[in-house]
Amino acid sequence: MNELIQMVFDDYGYVKRWDCENTVFYMNANKDIANYFLVNYIDATSEGESGDSILEKLKALENNYTDEIAEKNIRKKILGLFENDSLAAQLDKNISAIYPIKLKNINELDNYKNLIYYVEESPYFFRRFVLPYTDKQTDELKTIISDNKEKTIRDILSDLANDEDAYFDLAEHKSINSVYELVIRLFSKIPFLQYNFKAEQKPMSIEKRIENSLDEVLFKYHDIVVNENKDLEAMILKEDTELTDADLERKIDELVREV
Repeated sequence: MNELIQMVFDDYGYVKRWDCENTVFYMNANKDIANYFLVNYIDATSEGESGDSILEKLKALENNYTDEIAEKNIRKKILGLFENDSLAAQLDKNISAIYPIKLKNINELDNYKNLIYYVEESPYFFRRFVLPYTDKQTDELKTIISDNKEKTIRDILSDLANDEDAYFDLAEHKSINSVYELVIRLFSKIPFLQYNFKAEQKPMSIEKRIENSLDEVLFKYHDIVVNENKDLEAMILKEDTELTDADLERKIDELVREV
C-alpha cells in the first residue's frame, strides 16, 4: 500500500517531508495549497488481533502528535519544517491523518466498523480517514497500474471506478475484497483524490440491438427464441389472432425457413 499511496501523492504534487517508522508527513510543493497529511500505516494481520489492539494502534499517532517528550512529539517536528511562523500557524486547522490499515481478510472489517467510526469522528488535532485494505487488493491494483504505464494513477483509478458491472457486483456483495472496492475506498478516504467521471453511454449489447429492431409480431416470439424453444406451434400461438389450419401450416413453413 505504501507504494500506491506514494504514487497518488506524487501525482497531486505532494512531497514527503518527514517520516518515521510507519508514519509519513506530506505537504504540497505548491505553497499556496495549505493542506497537510499524516499517513499512518497499520498492520492488523497478526494472530489474535482484536478491536482493542487495533484501537491502540490507531490512537498511537494522536498520542505521539502531542507527546510531552520532545523527541517523540510529531507536531513539533513538523512545525520545524515550515519556513516561517505564518505558514506553521496553518498546520492545526489544515492537517488530516490517513490510516491505511492492512487486514488479513476484508470480512474482518465488519468487526471493526464501530471502532472506525469512533476514530474518524474524533474532534481532536486532525481529521481522520481510516482506509482498510488487503494484500490481494493492492497486488491486483499494482498489476493493473503496471499494465497501463501510459496512464496517470488518477486516470487508472477513475477508469476502474467507472466500471458499472463492478459497481453492481459490489452492491450485491458479489465482489468483496475486489480491486473496485479498494478503489472506491481510495476516493472516499484521500480527500484530494478527484474522480474523473466519464459520461460515456455503455455500448448497447448485440441482443438489445436485435430486440430493438424487431417488429411487433416478431417481438412476441423473442422470449421463446432466446430460451432456445423451437416449438413452432408455441411461437405461432403467441399471435393474438385466431388461425385456421391453412394459416397455421403457412406460418410453420415461414418460420422453418427463418429458423
